[in-house]
Amino acid sequence: MGALARILDAAPPRGQVARMTRDVQELAERLAAEEHTRARFIGKVSHELRTPLTVIRGYAYTLQRQESDAGKLAKLDVITAECERLGYLVEDLLELSRARAGELRVEAEALWMEECLAGVVEALRPVAEQRRVRLQMCWECPGARVIGDRNRIRQIFANLLTNAIKYAPAGTPVGVSGVIDGDQVVVSVEDSGRGIPEPDLPYVFDEFFQAAGGEPGAGLGLSIARELVVAHGGQIGVRSTSGHGTCFTVRLPVCAEQA
Repeated sequence: MGALARILDAAPPRGQVARMTRDVQELAERLAAEEHTRARFIGKVSHELRTPLTVIRGYAYTLQRQESDAGKLAKLDVITAECERLGYLVEDLLELSRARAGELRVEAEALWMEECLAGVVEALRPVAEQRRVRLQMCWECPGARVIGDRNRIRQIFANLLTNAIKYAPAGTPVGVSGVIDGDQVVVSVEDSGRGIPEPDLPYVFDEFFQAAGGEPGAGLGLSIARELVVAHGGQIGVRSTSGHGTCFTVRLPVCAEQA
């Protein structure tokens, strides 16, 4: 009883606990509002960038068709390539801002996951072959279906597979596997590349984050993948060891009749 009395004496008064709870709730609401405002601002800026990029791309294309000088054509090719790169970046920013603002549209239909993933693997096989990486698919749940947006789900795994191909050493495989775990289909994308340093793991899904020693890029692909997974009611995680590869795991709810 003496120990219990000391604990009760040390506890803050009930009114103080209530005030602390209210303050925490207010802070959370303020942070959510600020995040929403930031997302909308990024979306508006990205949208405004579309028009000048389209104009620059159009003029560059017109000049390319009229130019015969090899040196000038090479410079115009650089302009066109950079416009394309900026275009992809703008679209990624728009996608991320829509997700953060709760404006991401996700169509609902029953999808066969094996068929959906196989299409992504085949689409990226030429990219893997250029880097001398083997894509392997091991699917242990042929009847697995989810309710979701086909294009969005393909986008999730295209992002994950593109990353894995980028970091996989030449001559090594990148594996895609699928199993059923309770009421979820679990899809893993694994490579045997350099891995992610342990201090960086908590931040890999943050926008614009670049892990130490990572390839150049905007750092948006994994952020978008996370938002799309969440929009489908799923979870995404990562495990990695420096020098021994990385595995991203996506969990999505299966159709009700399969659960």
